[in-house]
Amino acid sequence: MKNLIYIFLSVLGLSLMYSCDDVTNFLDKAPGVDVTEDTIFSSKNQVETFVATTYYYGVMSDLANWDTRDKSDCMTAAATDECEIFYSWYWVQAAWNNAGMSATNTGDRRFFTYWKAIRCANTLIERIDTAPFDDPVYKKQVMGEAMFIRALNNFELFRKYGGVPIVKKRFAPADDLNVPRSSVKDVVEFIVEDCNEAINNLPAADQYPTSLRGRATRAAAMALKSRTLLYAASKTFNTEKPYLDLGKNNSLICYGNYDANRWKLAVDAALELLNEAKQSGIKLVTDQGITKNYQYAWEVNDNSEIILAEKSKWAMAIWHFPWSPFSPNGAGYWVTYNFTKLYERKDGTKQPWNDNGGTDLMDIYANMDPRFKQTITYQWQRFNDDYPELDLSVNGKNRPNGGGCEGPLSHKPLPYSVKATGPVTAFPNGVIFRLPEAYLNYAEALNEFHQTPPEEAYSALDSIRLRSGMPKIPRGLSQDEFRKKVRNERAIELAFEGHRLYDIRRWEIADEGIMKGKMYGIHIYTSPGTKNCSYMPYVFEVRSFNLAMYRYPFPQNEIDKGYLIQNPGY
Repeated sequence: MKNLIYIFLSVLGLSLMYSCDDVTNFLDKAPGVDVTEDTIFSSKNQVETFVATTYYYGVMSDLANWDTRDKSDCMTAAATDECEIFYSWYWVQAAWNNAGMSATNTGDRRFFTYWKAIRCANTLIERIDTAPFDDPVYKKQVMGEAMFIRALNNFELFRKYGGVPIVKKRFAPADDLNVPRSSVKDVVEFIVEDCNEAINNLPAADQYPTSLRGRATRAAAMALKSRTLLYAASKTFNTEKPYLDLGKNNSLICYGNYDANRWKLAVDAALELLNEAKQSGIKLVTDQGITKNYQYAWEVNDNSEIILAEKSKWAMAIWHFPWSPFSPNGAGYWVTYNFTKLYERKDGTKQPWNDNGGTDLMDIYANMDPRFKQTITYQWQRFNDDYPELDLSVNGKNRPNGGGCEGPLSHKPLPYSVKATGPVTAFPNGVIFRLPEAYLNYAEALNEFHQTPPEEAYSALDSIRLRSGMPKIPRGLSQDEFRKKVRNERAIELAFEGHRLYDIRRWEIADEGIMKGKMYGIHIYTSPGTKNCSYMPYVFEVRSFNLAMYRYPFPQNEIDKGYLIQNPGY
């Protein structure tokens, strides 16, 4: 923890590498140096500089980036059955796919960055009210933003580690730096308390000018509260028997009992967000047509259903090679056959895949849920203007470099306007919260709280499906049948947005053939002179997963200091 505290004490100097060019262009901040804390809080303009720094460290999406905050060279999707990024030097391969996670290889590139963000947020919370300028509305907003960012970073720690140290203030050199882990219960309550404070202080989404998109709103705080309570109610935390026994310290990794009311809290939080969305102009994209609504929702920045997205240009810069398989070092996110099979047909029935291969690949693709084509580039489809028609077949010119998982290629979240080579031409949405998650949270929590799914749960899923041309969920399902539906819908709607790695672990199903066992691609064979194709599933990788991986390990150098209790299995 002393390493963490040294970060707390020094982060002010570190973070002030970034200063303000233009207050109205909120997150486009350029470097600056030699600024003291008193200088920062001497004026509104200076405070804006520090607020921007707090966002820079404290609001990070699942997008790959390589900057001062972390070295995440690919999305977490590649650690799940969503896709494969096959070069061995990507961090997901060693830590997750090969079950190499350990206290010396934690798989968490952002652990210390979370604490930097919390330090920055605590600084704002402690100093903003006494800043020597008169603008109570602005000060209230900044207080809300700081509470939100502190809660967001504590949530990230919670969903990765369980109970973590609760740090409510900046540490001084004379303070006791040995802060032990708090229980799951206390951490969740602390996050929710900060969310509630943020909700009371932040403006509604429609009260911000467009130049300030990327700042936290009341809806963003509600979205974080909803996500937190959904996780807290889920199997891995809401249980008396954890995935592995930590003895008298089980409260650090779970509640120690099951309480159905936790699902009711999740229901209420999701409904609160849905009501707020209606009042503040946040709504599902439904005006682009069923073949474009979904793509528009993830591709177009700041559309009507984006509640919060990361806006730092440093974080949003695209490395072409992880997405584009066509450059010399191209890898691409190749969608597994395992995940592809989750997509239904347009009529809501199961796709007729044959695990022994088939000759009807293009017919299957043509009849997929419309979101498939709006998410994934497959045989004969356009990647961008440079590659208007991909040939991903065994002898095709666009096969993945280096082998690995053959089959379709994820395009989401890369905008279709991006060039395959040359300078960056488009920036993706670094989504933190998108409205469909609220509908999914609401449906899941309603189903788990009730013995059978109520009509409101069906309607929530229907709202998402209908805008993409998919039929309503059939009624009369049992709780377990609906559970499978909502989990599948969550996989499809939130694909490649950083949810699946955590969803399948909060449900504790990661070791049920999802992150463990055979991962399949498909060899594609073309018929000369036609667009017809046959396919043959094949195993490209056998992945490993052990129960300890339901939580991250704390770094060994922190454990060695003697007061942090390590998660079980490490």
